[in-house]
Amino acid sequence: MAHKRPDVMKTLADARPPEFDPERLAGSERARHDLNTILAGAPEERTASRSARPFTWRWALPVAATAAAAGVLVATLPEGGSGTRDTRGSRATAGPTAGPATDGPRHTPESGRLALLNVAARVDRTADEGTYWQTTTRSSRIDVATAAESTFAVASSETSRWSFGVRPGTRSLWISGIDATTEPRTERDTARWRAAGSPKDLTLAESGSGGKLGLRLEPGARKRPTVERINGGDKIAALGARNVSYAELRKLPGDSPKLKEVLADLYEEDRGSEISGRTEWMWRQAAGLIGLPVRPEVRAAAYRVIADLPGIRSLGEMTDPLGRKGAGFALPATARPDYGTARSELIVDPATGALLSDQEVLTKPNAKAAEAGLTAGTVVNSTATVTSKWTDRQLKTP
Repeated sequence: MAHKRPDVMKTLADARPPEFDPERLAGSERARHDLNTILAGAPEERTASRSARPFTWRWALPVAATAAAAGVLVATLPEGGSGTRDTRGSRATAGPTAGPATDGPRHTPESGRLALLNVAARVDRTADEGTYWQTTTRSSRIDVATAAESTFAVASSETSRWSFGVRPGTRSLWISGIDATTEPRTERDTARWRAAGSPKDLTLAESGSGGKLGLRLEPGARKRPTVERINGGDKIAALGARNVSYAELRKLPGDSPKLKEVLADLYEEDRGSEISGRTEWMWRQAAGLIGLPVRPEVRAAAYRVIADLPGIRSLGEMTDPLGRKGAGFALPATARPDYGTARSELIVDPATGALLSDQEVLTKPNAKAAEAGLTAGTVVNSTATVTSKWTDRQLKTP
């Protein structure tokens, strides 16, 4: 009678201590650390500490909300004026950002692609739906202003709430300017602003479309939030230059090649966009989809679209503007007319696939930005997602 050989793998598994059981490590702090180390490579050095200014895009609104990137209708209708779960099972995603800004040899485009593909595989696939898809974001930006031959930096921040009504007869609302502040960035900037006569109305650097941007500076002033309707009929959001309904959002393909085709067609329609360059445009659109009421498969596909963009690379473990740990990813730096050159970055939770923050980091300041005290590594724009969930209750307006 033949002798039965022992199952070596079973013997090894039985001998494994309980604390090394992979099921007990899944989603743990150790698992996240190991993932970042293996796929992204440990950063070899860190640049100087970044600005404590969490970001909105100069040419649009935050990534969770832009008409070009995140879904507010192209023409809004004025009305006048991470990781935890809520009771419905939705995931809620949530200062200085001190993440690595190095271009060390370990941070290759391939490592960024692999790490993002892993994030896509971990996107929460919980099927859930409600009457309203609601998100809360905290955004900040730094502007460079000139008055009376004096150049200084101005920091602005605010909380915004978005409520996309997906049922017939519901309204979609945007409440902006919650806890909004606009003031000189540092004591040095305050002194320069006062020396210029403490002007309230400032003209800033040129926008991406060539126009001038204005800013009203009122340090210490408490501003009333603004409430706007962001739907027109059944159209609740924007993809590129198109306004789309919830039904159209739900029909977006969860297959990344097909989603990429959809976005490529939209890019051809949106050539007049203020976001220059196909890569940056695709990044904006794909990142914006992650914050919209789309199917989980579409969120995962959006990450895969980003992973395939040319030059994408991993930054390793980073801290977002709200102090949460995540994995950072970046595009190559490009020209920003009001700063010099800067790069777009995303910070995501590698364990859940939640998008924590979208930011723009200065890589080389122009003369005006340098005169205002901005240096390489400064986060000039950031938008952190505080919560994102389904609910059956509309926002309470202020």
